[in-house]
Amino acid sequence: MLIEFDNQNDRTQKRLTKKTLKILLKHQVPHRIETEPQKKEELWKIRHSAAAVVSYGEGAAKALPIIEDGIVPEEKFKEYIDGIYALFERHGLRAAFWGHAGNANLHMQPFLDLAQVGDRQKAFKIMDEYYQMVIQMGGSTSGEHGDGRLRGPYLKYLFGDDIYGVFQKVKKVFDPYGMLNPGVKIDVTLDAIRPLLRQDYDVKHLYDHMPRT
Repeated sequence: MLIEFDNQNDRTQKRLTKKTLKILLKHQVPHRIETEPQKKEELWKIRHSAAAVVSYGEGAAKALPIIEDGIVPEEKFKEYIDGIYALFERHGLRAAFWGHAGNANLHMQPFLDLAQVGDRQKAFKIMDEYYQMVIQMGGSTSGEHGDGRLRGPYLKYLFGDDIYGVFQKVKKVFDPYGMLNPGVKIDVTLDAIRPLLRQDYDVKHLYDHMPRT
């Protein structure tokens, strides 16, 4: 867990650090304090590599970003985490999740083998249960990233008919012939995206986009 404070004032940083240390010591949590920018960046590299690290596991199952990036009101963070554990337990799955406790935004990737028909079917069941849960908690299906295709079918439930209707009208104004990214975000159905699910998955795309320096 990485703990940072928004206020950059040195005096405030020291005061908040002291209060945090009391909490960590009370619960006997091992910790380290870093104030140098380079050292802090080294710690953040661990967090930023999480998606790549969890992708390497035993067997054919891979960590899939199919329900990644939900966010709920902060006061429902515990309920959110409990709901995630319950979801994966119902489906007999392991899952890795990480994110931002400060604003209750989590990323998670259940381990599934897309070569198996049962796991491909399970992927859509998990998506439906997860996004419905997030929306019912008053949250959003996208806390940081885009909606794309997988979250498209749930946007009407998230925003409601009136706002979704505005989205459709704006799309029509700027793309009257439906040529720009068809099947993304607007007028997307689960039936439309089911055939798009691949039968394998890897993170080679992450390597392809790594900095060359």
